[in-house]
Amino acid sequence: MAAHILVADDEALIRQSLRSALTQEGFEVSVAASGEQAWELYQSARPDVVLLDLVLGDIDGLDILRRIKQDAPEAKVLLMSAYGSIESAVQAMKLGGYDFIKKPFDLEEIVVAVRNAVRTSSLESRIEYLAQKERSRNDPAGFVYKSSAMQTVMTEVRLIAQSPVATVLVYGESGVGKQHVARTLHDLSGRAAGPFVELNCSAVPENLVESEFFGHERGAFSDARDRKLGLVEVADGGTLFLDEVGDLGAAAQAKLLTFLEQRTFRRVGATAMRRVDTRIVAATNRDLSAMVAERSFRADLWYRLNSMTITVPPLRVRQGDIVPLVEHFLRIANREFRRSWTGVSAEAARLLCGYAWPGNVRELRAVVQRAALLHDEHELRPDHLPSELRAAPAPRATADEDKPSSSDGPDQPIRTLAAVELEHIRRVLDRCHGNRTLAAQHLGITRQTLTKKVDTAGDEP
Repeated sequence: MAAHILVADDEALIRQSLRSALTQEGFEVSVAASGEQAWELYQSARPDVVLLDLVLGDIDGLDILRRIKQDAPEAKVLLMSAYGSIESAVQAMKLGGYDFIKKPFDLEEIVVAVRNAVRTSSLESRIEYLAQKERSRNDPAGFVYKSSAMQTVMTEVRLIAQSPVATVLVYGESGVGKQHVARTLHDLSGRAAGPFVELNCSAVPENLVESEFFGHERGAFSDARDRKLGLVEVADGGTLFLDEVGDLGAAAQAKLLTFLEQRTFRRVGATAMRRVDTRIVAATNRDLSAMVAERSFRADLWYRLNSMTITVPPLRVRQGDIVPLVEHFLRIANREFRRSWTGVSAEAARLLCGYAWPGNVRELRAVVQRAALLHDEHELRPDHLPSELRAAPAPRATADEDKPSSSDGPDQPIRTLAAVELEHIRRVLDRCHGNRTLAAQHLGITRQTLTKKVDTAGDEP
């Protein structure tokens, strides 16, 4: 996104030369010939940097500086004056000026000063955002997997990460690791050096979603005491992860759709449009196609989000991941609780793999952390586990086990192609937790075709 520079000077030649030099550097430039015009442009355009002459005729430049700093203390204002003096420079700096440049000046000097101011402003904004949110870039759960199901998912992630597709939708039940998928997409892409920003859409009140997305200006509404950057702007050059996108209200859905189509936005309370290069990765545990049919989710937004999808399977069909995850969480517990766990007993592993894990990886982590905190031993045993796990039935075979079907042995009759196809469809449906839209995507057919095949075979054994 090109930074916006406001040049305020009462000399036309200076305005023209500064506009030309800064535009050539890739900046967006507005010019003002008077103090009042400069203040009006500042309020409407909210530039990133202001080049302000001390002598503007109608209003003293220091007065404009005072107004700007009262409105936005973080604003970067560079003062220019042909009547430079130590006193003027000191006063400008005391009022919050970023730099003081004496006329006549070299254009390259101005360009360098503006470039430094823009860079400082960008760094300060991102540091402040990260300090406020106190987000950790690395979740302690890590991304541990050995199952064939997750190997397939990670192959998709690597391919999509390198593609130019700007928007990705991640499906999966709560706790399966959708955030990890989004983070991995970011880390494997050309945006890895940029910011990774997260927003849980279900945690933001409907009346504040627009401000969270696009930011607001000071005074835009009753509680807007300072300017705030929106997350699409903070994530410029990187990735914005929108978790639980299905929980967005109608108004927020419309705003998000407009941004995805135009890649431009306007801060609440501002008039100037801004452009960013931000990749959106959305995630949901809901069936958006069903919500579209119910008219609780916009069809056009779904089509836009659904252009590239990744489905993260639940833990119950990823039994090959359970023990490696447990061992990983035990290693974390050793560091956090000063324990000395070395592994999992065979019986405990059997119980862990036999449980359905409705809370998926998140629930597994909580179980292991609790056991590691309450006990100080070497091997995780059944008596360290909650009662519901000890009462779990023996695990059934799943598609993740990569075991041949009992009907595939040499003494069994050869099945028809239709029977094999139907078994595969039912296996994929099971992995997608009955979601026919997701299953159809994995099978490479339409939802209508999938429904026809399943319903036609409904009476078959």
